[in-house]
Amino acid sequence: MRKAILIVLVMAIAVPLLAFEVENLPVNTEGIERMPWLHGDTLYFVAGNYDIYRAERLADGSWGPREPVPGEINTAANEISPCIVERDGTLIMYFARYTGTERDYDFFRAVFDPVEGLWKNPVMIPELSTETQEWDIWVNGDETVAYLTTKGKFGDAEIVGKRDVWRSEKVDGKWSLPVLVREVSTDGDEWSVFVDPLGRIWVDGARGDAYGSYDIYYYDPSLSLVIHVEKDVNSIYNERSVWTDGKTLVFTSADRNTGMGGYDIYITDLGEE
Repeated sequence: MRKAILIVLVMAIAVPLLAFEVENLPVNTEGIERMPWLHGDTLYFVAGNYDIYRAERLADGSWGPREPVPGEINTAANEISPCIVERDGTLIMYFARYTGTERDYDFFRAVFDPVEGLWKNPVMIPELSTETQEWDIWVNGDETVAYLTTKGKFGDAEIVGKRDVWRSEKVDGKWSLPVLVREVSTDGDEWSVFVDPLGRIWVDGARGDAYGSYDIYYYDPSLSLVIHVEKDVNSIYNERSVWTDGKTLVFTSADRNTGMGGYDIYITDLGEE
């Protein structure tokens, strides 16, 4: 009986996902556009030579021109995986930057100066960075919880795949030693992580039931289940890098016949939850 109830609950979650109408965003070009983060009406994403860009959604629903974020974020190195937090009216960006062949990518934090209109003072976060490749990061609104993906490891925890998901809490102003999030870490190589307002942990991974090389999944803590998001979000191609507020889903897909180039950014309406 309990198993039957769980099946019904999973179907109730999965069925609405079957009717997605996926839109290719006009910020896309023949180059790469990936790793989206929507903050209000501003879309942050990675484009060009792996710099972080932004574009504004206008009052009529269209999108304005894209531009590199101003200030000290973008450098001659690669910058990826923007995560935007607004705390007490101040915009903060977490992101990853390539810091050299030995360490690969590390996580940084920068603050937006509204007077000058510039992102300033990017500082590396040593507690959340390892000696190898960090990739994606999600931080909550008051900067007390962080989820991240990395090729490395923290402490004595045994890694599960090529890249796993880790969680850290800020204690007395300092990030604690990240712990492995076993509910979503597999040998399927989780590159990206996002936590939605319902506490569901979204990841992409190359798992055995994927339609393509990489698919999007989420872990629902209320059910203790991992849900494989159905078509048309997932496809025979690569789906990566999710942002969602529970109503809108923004994600990256590569090589679709509806795309402009390699990686493109797509958006879809999940409906009211």
